[in-house]
Amino acid sequence: MAFQLDHVVLLVPYDYLANPPSWITDNFTLSPGGRHGDNKTENRLVLFRDGTYLEIIAFINDDPENRRGHWWDRPYGVVDYALTAAQPIDYDALIKRLEKSGTGIAYAEPKSGGRMTDGKEIRWNVTFPPGPDRGKVPFFCEDVTDRQWRVPITERNTTHPCGALGMAGILSEVKKEDLDRLSTANAAAVDSPQQSSHRYEIGTPKAVSQLKKPAIRLQEALKGSDRSLFLNLILQTGRRESSRPIYEVVDGGVVSILFE
Repeated sequence: MAFQLDHVVLLVPYDYLANPPSWITDNFTLSPGGRHGDNKTENRLVLFRDGTYLEIIAFINDDPENRRGHWWDRPYGVVDYALTAAQPIDYDALIKRLEKSGTGIAYAEPKSGGRMTDGKEIRWNVTFPPGPDRGKVPFFCEDVTDRQWRVPITERNTTHPCGALGMAGILSEVKKEDLDRLSTANAAAVDSPQQSSHRYEIGTPKAVSQLKKPAIRLQEALKGSDRSLFLNLILQTGRRESSRPIYEVVDGGVVSILFE
């Protein structure tokens, strides 16, 4: 099974959806999103030419009741990421691979999800690891309605001031004692042999000639870090020179977007 990077989830305050700060608008072209079916979260999108996208998501009105018990009740920043596939995903095989990995990480059965955009109901199926393990391994997203409805790629909406054409992947910073276990779990999730480099290549929904394959990467967190998990999004421009990283502190959370 050839898995593809689908999208990355960036949690922000609700006001950012209507009034995005300059670090967003100076770097990205924003596309419409919508309100999710649970009426707890809403989003806007940053779409890329490789068919991936950054989901800028917020709890509606920053209501604590919407956050309570939600899997993304976390500090602001990159909180999760999803994979998809060109062919139907064999979830029984996925669950068995995780069971055999001995990591204690599992996946639930697929469940339906959706949102309304411009009066159109967009539907998909998702499968998640249990709440505490969200973000440690990817979740999976498969379209029920036409993918172009959820990811409406055009030349205009994928042209960004920062020059980003697609995603180079996710960099997970984890505590030293968790590195091998989570690396094993990610290898099982994407059905890849475990590598000493803790790096697992995946594909993208669309091929872009200037871009290399994205990867899930894990590394030991810097000493002194008080988080068990910190996610960085890595983008690529296809240019020789890298753009300046985006590093923003948002109400105690940190947004980290790197370029290569």
